Amino acid sequence: MTEVQGFKLLDIAKDTATISKLKELNAQLYVGITDFSEDRISALKIFKKNGIACHAWLLLPKGEHYWPNAHNGARVLDRFNKFNAWSTKNRLHWQSLTLSLSPYSTDSRIVDNGPISVSKVILKRLISGSVQHNGELNYVRLRSVATQAGYKVFSIISPYQIDAKEVNVDTWKQISGTFDMLNDQEILSIFNYYQEDTPHTLAQIKAYQSGFNQLIIGSANAKKPLSKEDNNRVLTWDELSNYITLARQYDKNIIIYGLEGAIENQLLNKLSLHIVDSKLPNLKLAEEDVLQERENTQVLFTILAHPGWITFALFFIGITFCIALLRTLKLLF
Repeated sequence: MTEVQGFKLLDIAKDTATISKLKELNAQLYVGITDFSEDRISALKIFKKNGIACHAWLLLPKGEHYWPNAHNGARVLDRFNKFNAWSTKNRLHWQSLTLSLSPYSTDSRIVDNGPISVSKVILKRLISGSVQHNGELNYVRLRSVATQAGYKVFSIISPYQIDAKEVNVDTWKQISGTFDMLNDQEILSIFNYYQEDTPHTLAQIKAYQSGFNQLIIGSANAKKPLSKEDNNRVLTWDELSNYITLARQYDKNIIIYGLEGAIENQLLNKLSLHIVDSKLPNLKLAEEDVLQERENTQVLFTILAHPGWITFALFFIGITFCIALLRTLKLLF
């Protein structure tokens, strides 16, 4: 996957060595649609000429929060209409229309304000589902118009969404502003920086891979998306070879985030030479940790799925505390 601007994508497309490696790997590209430039059109036509299939990863301008969520569904729908008109005009063919639903862009600032702020926002979202409902309506419309235009819709989902589905609650969707979008195929996103080390990421892949054909397993870029912040776990060859070995056991395809980083770090070159499976580390302890984490997450989601009872319990505890405090003060004075 790459989300570079059009002129940078054209530079990649003009690199015959890169094209040769992509063809050798029978690779497909997930191209983040960050602009509708002539350079992007030229790059896409080079990929097509060389038999490299491309998926359109739909993104918003940075000023409109970039990643789709419940708040900006109308803008994403408008963005699709512009994208579709651009693609039709320039005769661009796409394997899919891919969307990655991301939590509200304001959440990082909420977290910075401390746990009380986080608790207030979460409780408000759990009680009021209006934003969520309107967002879902917009994405139902998007699926409808995309299908009519001949697109297969792929949706990127996280392990949290899977855990919420298993206990049949909407907690994570309400908290994060994401939802189960109607789609033709789901892709599981397991980034290596979600876990502290390679064994835990491998254990997470094992725990969540069932039912998915494709897994996103990490970022090869030195910086995090939309940020100058360093990626503390840039995907290395040792990690990647382990992920490939495990994914191969389950007959899964993998998606590497950051084509440009994969080129710079020589991952693309090494991929074409990777024939023999790597020796995987012992995953017993990591699998136990991931299992416990999943159980804890599902219990928490189930509890938070009943905000009315939570509010009542907090109110009851508060009243009890106040009565106890008043009685204590009477005894003292």
